[in-house]
Amino acid sequence: MQQIEQMGQVLAQMLAYLLGLKGNGSASLSLDEIRQNYDDKLNLPLDLILETPGEKIIQLLTEKVKYMDRHLEKMGDILSETGDLYEETGDHDTARDLWGKALIIYTHLQDTDNAFSMERMQKISRLKDIA
Repeated sequence: MQQIEQMGQVLAQMLAYLLGLKGNGSASLSLDEIRQNYDDKLNLPLDLILETPGEKIIQLLTEKVKYMDRHLEKMGDILSETGDLYEETGDHDTARDLWGKALIIYTHLQDTDNAFSMERMQKISRLKDIA
């Protein structure tokens, strides 16, 4: 149980880091740093996420990384924010790929979660508009 909580804290720290970069306007200077943080903080290389086909992203996160549903939501947020940062640098293809994978995660959660989430629906709607 403690490991599950620690994983949630790490994901929250990563999301806070990405949001700080986004508000800072320094995304283009930070792409290498973002990749390094995926490796260091999440122990999940961004390249592995990018190489994984969209239809296998849930499998990667639940089987290889052992994320639970509560972690998947945060990972969707992280991928969405990372996509926003890549979009700021002009790398539209990588941004769309990350947004598409975030959309897959949110849709999966919306389909499997017993509780309806209005916030998740808003995220899905936003990503459908931009991805």
